[in-house]
Amino acid sequence: MAKRKPYVKPYKGPAGGWGSLKSVSNILLREKAPLTTAHELMRQNKADGFMCVSCAWAKPADAHPFEFCENGAKATAWELGAGEVGPGFFAKHALTELLGWSDHELEKVGRLTHPMRFDRASDKYVPCEWSEAFAAIGAELKQLDPKSTIFYASGRASLETSYMYALFARLYGHNNLPDSSNMCHETTGTALKKSVGSPVGTVTLEDFDQTDCVFFFGQNVGSNSPRMLHSL
Repeated sequence: MAKRKPYVKPYKGPAGGWGSLKSVSNILLREKAPLTTAHELMRQNKADGFMCVSCAWAKPADAHPFEFCENGAKATAWELGAGEVGPGFFAKHALTELLGWSDHELEKVGRLTHPMRFDRASDKYVPCEWSEAFAAIGAELKQLDPKSTIFYASGRASLETSYMYALFARLYGHNNLPDSSNMCHETTGTALKKSVGSPVGTVTLEDFDQTDCVFFFGQNVGSNSPRMLHSL
């Protein structure tokens, strides 16, 4: 399959404000859960709510009413969207075909509703029972030396999920449990702290209060990190 070439063009859309609000509204309507998602967005990044799944910006001590960015709202809408992907979808589409779909096209289809396994002969995912899925995973694990395995996980998993995952790994026979946060910040937390004094970024939010000029490169702050606009 030919590799897709990246397509880059100048961005002339809104950097925030009403333009971003319109974009978020369109996403909520497209995901067919506008009222539910809008209600949950008011709890996003709040002390009594939940953390956004799109980035690691901390919950503020004094939250604003809208404590989320455009991309964060879209991520939540996708998580709570009404789209579902059952066995019928995979009966129509082979894996080779799906490899040609973009990430956004795959995301828009919805969330899985049934355990599936890959059938190499038909080049399709076919439905299976949970008992079959667990048996297949167990059979593979039994063939391995526990010390040769790594249980890699997302650093954004819930505490409860991470706890159960860790128990499973230790019962299996080891505690090799890296996650994405470890991979990102164990090194930066040591090197950056020693070199610039900040363990994650090269600046801290307090730096904004002490400077007269800020240069920001690489993204549209209004749509990708407007929570930082509060500080700016």
